[in-house]
Amino acid sequence: MKGKMKKIIVSIIVLIIGALGFVTIRLAQEGFDIRVENETNKEVSGLYLTYDNIKSDINIPSIASGEKYTLNVNQNEDSNNDFSEAALKLEYKDNKGNLHTEYLIGYFEKGYTGKAVVNIKSIDENGKLEVEIKNHTSVY
Repeated sequence: MKGKMKKIIVSIIVLIIGALGFVTIRLAQEGFDIRVENETNKEVSGLYLTYDNIKSDINIPSIASGEKYTLNVNQNEDSNNDFSEAALKLEYKDNKGNLHTEYLIGYFEKGYTGKAVVNIKSIDENGKLEVEIKNHTSVY
C-alpha cells in the first residue's frame, strides 16, 4: 500500500512540474519568431519587416544562398503608443524601385504570439521574389 501511494505522489509532482514548465515556456515566448530561408542561388538583400505603428522598420541583413536568418518581432516592445492591431509585412524594392509586400501575419494585437517561415523560392530578372509563407498565430 505504501509503495502505491508513493507512486501516486511522485506522479502528481511530475505532472505539476511539467505543467509549470509548459506555462513558463509559453510565457517566455513573446511576439513572433520569424525565419527567412533563401532557397535561391543568389544573395537576397534589402528586406525589412514592418507594420502599422511600429517604432521603426526591422531590417533583415543580406542572406546568402542556402542560408537562413531568424529573428523575433515583439509587438509589445517594437510598437509605439498608438498600436492596437496590425498585419506583419515583409517588404522590399525590386531592381526598378517598385515596392513589394508579402503578408507574414495577417492580423495581430498586443499579446499575440506565433511564428512564420518565409521560403524565398526564386528571384526573377527584375529582382521580384517568389515566396512561400507558412505561419501560425496564437492569441495568448
